[in-house]
Amino acid sequence: MSERVRKLRKLIEALDGYRVGRYTSLDKVERLIHELGLKPPYSWEEVKRDVEAILALPASSPEFKRVEKMDRRASLLTRLNLLLLLGALLLYALRVWYPSLLLDVIVLALIVTSLIVVNVIYYIRAYTAVRISALYAERLPELEKLGRRLKAVVEYLLRQLKRELRAAGFDPRSYRLKLWLPDYSGIKIVKKPGRLSAKYEVRLA
Repeated sequence: MSERVRKLRKLIEALDGYRVGRYTSLDKVERLIHELGLKPPYSWEEVKRDVEAILALPASSPEFKRVEKMDRRASLLTRLNLLLLLGALLLYALRVWYPSLLLDVIVLALIVTSLIVVNVIYYIRAYTAVRISALYAERLPELEKLGRRLKAVVEYLLRQLKRELRAAGFDPRSYRLKLWLPDYSGIKIVKKPGRLSAKYEVRLA
């Protein structure tokens, strides 16, 4: 698949994610738009304002600070876990030269602690994701209104993607993407969200 097709896919998935509050670096998205030389129905400045307004929606809720604090704790735990794994690795290497039952016990304890921390991080991340989604749901009319231009740009990009695939001799109807929202024209749902994925699997129509 061509580099242009890959970039279009990244751009589509990023803009689709913005519509449900999923953050992707705005600088990366802007760079992709310029690299592809696209002329979407709305300027990047307009789209960027909508994205920033969407990302700011949960912050108006009193609960947001608590959720944000939990997310920061998860980030701290992630760094702690890296230190635990690094410590276990260094001690295991030391054990090669200085065999010791005490070192074995410490390495095992570090690994077990790391596994516990990983599970705690997973549950915190899952909880914060659910709560952020709930905060967005409380502001659904505003979210939908702010997402209108984003939707139009995604539909424009889907048409561009279809043209690129045809030009490469690839049947667009065989090309699949994973999107948070399935309400775009020019796509068909292949698989709905399930246990393994929260996204819709779609194909170009």
